[in-house]
Amino acid sequence: SILDLLTVNHQGRLVVIELKAAEDAQLPLQGLDYWLRVEQARVRGEFARRGLFAGIELADAPPLLYLVAPRLRFHRSFNLIANCIVPEVEAYRIGLNTNWRAGVKVHEVERLQAI
Repeated sequence: SILDLLTVNHQGRLVVIELKAAEDAQLPLQGLDYWLRVEQARVRGEFARRGLFAGIELADAPPLLYLVAPRLRFHRSFNLIANCIVPEVEAYRIGLNTNWRAGVKVHEVERLQAI
């Protein structure tokens, strides 16, 4: 499977972004799977070795995880599953406007907390 987006924020921290346009119960677990793969690659130094993000100094910190969907399109099981992600994974639920095709607007950002 292929990661939706991988980027770097202004602090040099990798950011895994998993996007869904419709309800999908797999969103939190799929995002976590990609996060684990990126973290393993970061720890092994694969990004520098492969010349990815050339000219950017990557932070020596685990990636952030952004789980993104239209704010009314998160599956009803999202919170139950997402709140089981360990606290070491800094994960966020990001809700977009429902008419995102006309222009993306972020309506909510919520840090996920393990229960």
